[in-house]
Amino acid sequence: MQRPGPSLRFSPLVASALVLAAAGPVGAQHTPEVTEAGLARGEMFYQAHCGRCHGMLGQGGEGPNLARPTLPRAPDHGSLVRVIRRGIPGTGMPGTRSNLVSDLEVDLIAAYVRTLAQDAVVEVAGDAARGQEVFAAGGDCYSCHVVDGRGTGVGPELTGIGLRRGVEYLYAALQTPESELPVSRRGILRGFRGYLPIRAVTREGRVITGMRVNEDAFTIQLRSISGRTVSLRKEDLVELEKQFDHSLMPAVEEMTGADIDDLVAFLADLGEGS
Repeated sequence: MQRPGPSLRFSPLVASALVLAAAGPVGAQHTPEVTEAGLARGEMFYQAHCGRCHGMLGQGGEGPNLARPTLPRAPDHGSLVRVIRRGIPGTGMPGTRSNLVSDLEVDLIAAYVRTLAQDAVVEVAGDAARGQEVFAAGGDCYSCHVVDGRGTGVGPELTGIGLRRGVEYLYAALQTPESELPVSRRGILRGFRGYLPIRAVTREGRVITGMRVNEDAFTIQLRSISGRTVSLRKEDLVELEKQFDHSLMPAVEEMTGADIDDLVAFLADLGEGS
């Protein structure tokens, strides 16, 4: 006598997995056909893993805007899956660990992200061409930042910043720089350690400020805003303050609202043509 087999009940996640399996292998170059339930799951996974940086609607924040017809680093589904899984070295985009985010979840996230282009793209109010003039003259930003080989590399290079940061982040970074300092997640602060502000006071009462370039148990090297590097012996200091919640970048308090709009438009446009 044969016993009847158990009835099969599929959750939305399992149903989505079946659709993806039928559509092809995970990470395939084409965009898989995903059910509405699958996209809902993708949205949920996106908000859990990606929304903090890219915004809950994908319109940018600490990370770039994803609601655009083409993502320069991920023009198709397969490349987007690889970016989500592996991250982008040298940027704030970390990879995903397979024991925390499954291949199915990555595939659903990628499928959901590719639907964001259907939504309205964030419009920048300013004029990018005029913003470049503000960057060069009114803001004197080339004195600290490099863009396309021009400028001084005291602060972070801004070439391609439009691909790494969203519009809201750029506004906040200009108006209140200390509010948008890079945060530490899985060690992605590595590239920003040289920009930690330091205030040192010598035994003679000399106050030295700058960004940390290097440090060991006995010495610390700073780079001043002028670009000069200073090496100090810790035994010669009476005070050594590491200002983790401070930025050496001045707020653009003297700029008009139109100047800030134009400057943001220029920065948001950097990297769009690459």
